[in-house]
Amino acid sequence: MTFLRCLGDIPGNRFLVGRIGDGTVGLAPRIGPPLSGTHWNVRTLSHDPDVVVFECLGEVPGNRFLDGRTADGTVGLAPHTNPPFTGTRWLAPRLDGGVKFYKCLGTIEGNRFLDGRTGDGTVGLAPSTAPPFTGTKWRTEDFLE
Repeated sequence: MTFLRCLGDIPGNRFLVGRIGDGTVGLAPRIGPPLSGTHWNVRTLSHDPDVVVFECLGEVPGNRFLDGRTADGTVGLAPHTNPPFTGTRWLAPRLDGGVKFYKCLGTIEGNRFLDGRTGDGTVGLAPSTAPPFTGTKWRTEDFLE
């Protein structure tokens, strides 16, 4: 089980949370109960270890896979990782110090970089990882119970 911490430079919520009940994604102030949607299973795809799929491990039934929607720059949860949900695959190269960015590999052109907006607790897609998009840097950490 892992959690994703947004490294944006504006104070606010930092932890990626999937809200399975309504299929939305945002940033939470902390991990753990009662926020079961802050726990994620991050799987690499066998053909490319830098491509990952995020499965939200929240406790309620519903959509679970992080889905970048490049057509409109939003992020939500999808029911599975097969087409038409091509935005459920993410390129995740490692940067210095274990920092990563996540680039949506959806087939429709548009913004692609997972962007945590710590000022208002929202998540969307940014056009680049350069400033002013500091919320595009993430650290993935294991959650030990």
